[in-house]
Amino acid sequence: MDLKLNDRVVFITGSGSGLGRKFALDFAAEGARVAVNDVNAAGIAQTVDLVKQAGGKAMPAPCDITRLEAIAEMVRKVEAEYGRIDILVNNAAVLLAHALFLETSPEDCDREIKVILYGTLNCARALLPGMIERQYGKIVNIVTDAARAGQEREVNYSSAKGGVISFTKSIAREVGRHNINVNAVSPAATNSPMRLEGLRQLKEKIGEQKLLEREEKIRRAYPMRRIGEPEDVSHAVLFLASDLARHVTGQVLSVNGGYAMLG
Repeated sequence: MDLKLNDRVVFITGSGSGLGRKFALDFAAEGARVAVNDVNAAGIAQTVDLVKQAGGKAMPAPCDITRLEAIAEMVRKVEAEYGRIDILVNNAAVLLAHALFLETSPEDCDREIKVILYGTLNCARALLPGMIERQYGKIVNIVTDAARAGQEREVNYSSAKGGVISFTKSIAREVGRHNINVNAVSPAATNSPMRLEGLRQLKEKIGEQKLLEREEKIRRAYPMRRIGEPEDVSHAVLFLASDLARHVTGQVLSVNGGYAMLG
């Protein structure tokens, strides 16, 4: 099925690694031109190289999205290079501590909220004027079912993502009249590089056998009996960014194998 993303311009935050890199590669494979945003210059360069090696088009878009003036300047540079930005994927996030709330620091809480929530708001504030002027745009925010169902030891992270869910629904009401769709994709456990690194560290602590037992217990909690893969999330993002989803806005799409069936 043709997603009709050829020659669209997509700005993806946090695409210097992980799921964001997967999104960049998949958008490029559909013919989109990709602005690769991150604070990690080496990661950006690697993503851009991988896109180009696969025959796609990409440019580096380094900046700290917690600074509105920085993202606004980068948007101007991308628009000067590519002419416009059609799609924004707010993917950047940090999870600084997997610990009980009272064991986390206010400084870590502040950082997670700045990157996840304020970063999302800043990017929307910088890109929406152009989308409104052109009467076209797609925004896809990456959230988490931890924010929808609740998750111990991720209170700060989940709270920030919960704010993004509320922003998704609220801003969709404001900009729908301008032919702009705003939706969210909400994964559960996904075998992203971040998760795989966490499993590697856990294996060192508890041993391979206990890790295997833990993973089997997790899989049994999913009706599909599997952990999500990056492409599962990416396919949902591409769909919501396409005109096939032109009548879908203000929605939160869980990609979770049925782990949480939320209304």
